[in-house]
Amino acid sequence: MIRQFIAYLKNQLGSIYVWGAQGETAITEAWIKKRETSAINAQRAIALWKKRVAEGKSYIAAFDCSGLIVYFLMKNNLLKSDTSSRGLFELCKEIKTRDKLMPGDFVFRHNGTKIHHVGVYIGDGQVIEAKGRDDGVVQQGIDQSGKGYWNRYGRFEPLFEDEEETAQNFPADYVYDGVTYVNLRKTPTSADSYNIIGKVDRGEEILVLNIENGWADAVKKMEKGYLRGYCYAAWLKKKT
Repeated sequence: MIRQFIAYLKNQLGSIYVWGAQGETAITEAWIKKRETSAINAQRAIALWKKRVAEGKSYIAAFDCSGLIVYFLMKNNLLKSDTSSRGLFELCKEIKTRDKLMPGDFVFRHNGTKIHHVGVYIGDGQVIEAKGRDDGVVQQGIDQSGKGYWNRYGRFEPLFEDEEETAQNFPADYVYDGVTYVNLRKTPTSADSYNIIGKVDRGEEILVLNIENGWADAVKKMEKGYLRGYCYAAWLKKKT
């Protein structure tokens, strides 16, 4: 389901943001004005819609931040009723630190009082979100809007219920191109053999979530489920 979810999100890139929207494609100025929260916000959304039309984009849908996610979940019977970004957060198992994020996890913005925005982590340090009326649905680095932009994280467990299926459908994006194998470790450190939890063989494909200070945070497909750890990134080769 993760693979389908991420493919769906990528297919929405370039769509527009309209308050309360959930994938509508019969878009008109009148419809946007009816849905939006103010005349100014309507004009912002209309301006982006007209820009997309002028660019010749053949598929344009409308979403707000939670609508982008809820649309998929409801279509796939993973969610019974509509909800907001705050509602999605309440349905998630909270992830305390973002180094634990897996592709398909939700990232949230909290303003000190409440959750008010949501996006989806898709791996390799990237997030897809229905960002706002001036941007629409975009993919960008997790820190591109600022280090503290995303400050809450959650896992919607129905997306991950079948671990074996999830692991098999992770979009592996790197291959180990070293001489024999590289150790996979619990933490990014070169010392202590007890830290080794597995290995990645030459030519084996893995999903890399992030690379920092020479270490790759990676997911390896197993016969059943998956194994997540850290390995040297120097000999990893991105798949073409």
